[in-house]
Amino acid sequence: MPEQINLSLEPFSTNHSLAAILVGLNESALERVALDVIREQRRRLEHAQALYEKLSTLEAEALLDEKADNLRHDYRLALLMMRSHHQVTSAVIDKLGRVPHLPDD
Repeated sequence: MPEQINLSLEPFSTNHSLAAILVGLNESALERVALDVIREQRRRLEHAQALYEKLSTLEAEALLDEKADNLRHDYRLALLMMRSHHQVTSAVIDKLGRVPHLPDD
């Protein structure tokens, strides 16, 4: 039987919670998780960058309307999500002990 993982949402530190999820993974499984979280982090970065570029264009054209407000909101949210996911990425890479080589996507 696989080792039971405690996924309780008690007020522990984020690192402790992430470590509890990663416990028991062998190096191969951990590397697979690391590759996926790195890809996801890159996707989030690209999304935030695209929103930033759209917002910059609207601001340069002085088109500061509801669309710009919504875009600004989406950009801030993308930054928050990217930052929070960065903690996950960092914890997984720390647990693995190295940055895995990503094949060309």
